[in-house]
Amino acid sequence: MAESIININNVCAIVVTYNPKIEELKENMETVIHQVGGICIVDNSTDASFQERVLAFQENETIHVISNKDNFGIASAQNIGMKWALQKGYEAFLQLDQDSKLKEETVSKLVREYNYLLSQNKNIACIGPLAYDRDKSEEDVYHSYGSSEETIIEVQQTLSSGSLIPKNAFIEIGGMEEDLFIDLVDYEWCWRAEKMGYSTYITKDVKMAHRLGEDRYHFLGKSIGVPSPIRHYFQFRNTMIMFMRSYVPLNFKLKYMLILPFKFFFFTLFVKPRTVRCRMITKGVIDAIKGIRGNINGEKPKMVYESKS
Repeated sequence: MAESIININNVCAIVVTYNPKIEELKENMETVIHQVGGICIVDNSTDASFQERVLAFQENETIHVISNKDNFGIASAQNIGMKWALQKGYEAFLQLDQDSKLKEETVSKLVREYNYLLSQNKNIACIGPLAYDRDKSEEDVYHSYGSSEETIIEVQQTLSSGSLIPKNAFIEIGGMEEDLFIDLVDYEWCWRAEKMGYSTYITKDVKMAHRLGEDRYHFLGKSIGVPSPIRHYFQFRNTMIMFMRSYVPLNFKLKYMLILPFKFFFFTLFVKPRTVRCRMITKGVIDAIKGIRGNINGEKPKMVYESKS
């Protein structure tokens, strides 16, 4: 399927929310709404009061809200949003988290770089921004990509937040893997895309703040992102699932075969609540071996949701 040139008016922002800080979400949407043709918020909130307040966002006719009435995981929510946008005729989807705040011209720059790659006959899975630590300066990027002077760089994977996915890539590669629920959903999709002949790109001309973990722990002069205990479950389970797949890059496997043991000992020895973290990590490892997928209970929520047109 041939890809088409896109413009900002046929880009739909897909925003996944989960019991969000409403005022912060409003501020973030104000930075997005004038940069795209429309916004689809897919709400995974589990609290009824949050569900109602998120639904209220569609008082703005540019925003459509789909309320799942439960936490379906980020992968399912992204797929629901992209399928809705596809049905509405959008040509590309901009993936965003609830805490994503865009700089001016973020989308126009991503679209410009995408169209340039298209003119070079590239098979594009997605193109994303250069992510930097929101707790530091814009120079503290997560990946420097060496000393390359190129603005657009082909990479093995990129974060979902801020990534622009053309509709043809979504149709041909398929959606996000819902069984993973949350962690490594974005990386797995990029690796699967590469297996199918697609390439993932980032542009250094666009930067986006990102934060790893919900807290910070200072250890030997280093600031380490600390996730909630439940995230340990998904991180360990999904990483071990990736170890078993042939299309996952060898460098990822080798790196995380070293990182996982370090994380186990570090978080269970130094970061409270240590016992809970140990239990979540152990459960993640066991469930990976057992082949358990879905949420932490091994459940796959029934895909029934409500939305107001």
